[in-house]
Amino acid sequence: MKTTGVIVIALAMLIALTGVVMADQGVPAVPESQTISTSTAIIADGLVMDNAAATWTLSNKVIDGAPLADQEVQYTTAYDANTVAQAGTTTFVKTMAIDTRNKVVSQSNVKADTAVTFIATADGGNIVGSENLMLDGAGNYTAASDRMLCPFAAYPVDTIPAYCNIVQAGSKYDLVVGSVVTAANDGFVHTDATVPVTLGYTINVKPYGTSAGQISAIGSAMGYVKAHIQEARANGSAKAEDLVYSETSSVDGTISAFTKVIAYQSGKSLL
Repeated sequence: MKTTGVIVIALAMLIALTGVVMADQGVPAVPESQTISTSTAIIADGLVMDNAAATWTLSNKVIDGAPLADQEVQYTTAYDANTVAQAGTTTFVKTMAIDTRNKVVSQSNVKADTAVTFIATADGGNIVGSENLMLDGAGNYTAASDRMLCPFAAYPVDTIPAYCNIVQAGSKYDLVVGSVVTAANDGFVHTDATVPVTLGYTINVKPYGTSAGQISAIGSAMGYVKAHIQEARANGSAKAEDLVYSETSSVDGTISAFTKVIAYQSGKSLL
């Protein structure tokens, strides 16, 4: 194994296209709203398993599998997480929340926070975890005056152009000892198009704490982000921008610290 000292990796990906002519707009909530929330706490020796998965598609028109209708905006978000710990002592705490209501700046529609510590108590003991969050949005051109609260949003051009943007982020880890904290969130349900569409992801791998001191994490971990941004201009639906980005960071060995922070934001601004 490689021996790794302190590794701190941070990524901030910001797609903030100013003016009223480019970038994502959220989708208004449907009349009936739902919330799903769970809280899990486990302290155990032996086998521990936790699995979660969600897929959610929302349109301002009708979800029918056909190409986007005139002035249609549609989003799909997907989340999955899997954790398996065996032959060790595990502390696992997780909260999960899905909220289909309209959100404002800094609020999320999907939010997952996980904290886990593990130390093997027998040969072959380990904890393996993975987590992925995806946000895929597409929209035909729409009237800015219909989607933005500001009464001057229609000037000089009353158009929010077409776009097709997808962002994915997540992590994996395989440890015989260590602590892992992850946070995943996105927001895309809004009544006002000036509220940006967002996705955030963080993984932090740390030493295992005991009364006698800290034990460095041992094993492997990685975090990643992938994005494909396609935007039109105000004068039609022809593609005027194409941005592809990917980044993966990983560590294998004795881990003193591993942190990766990912932030995506896309929206219009009147500033």
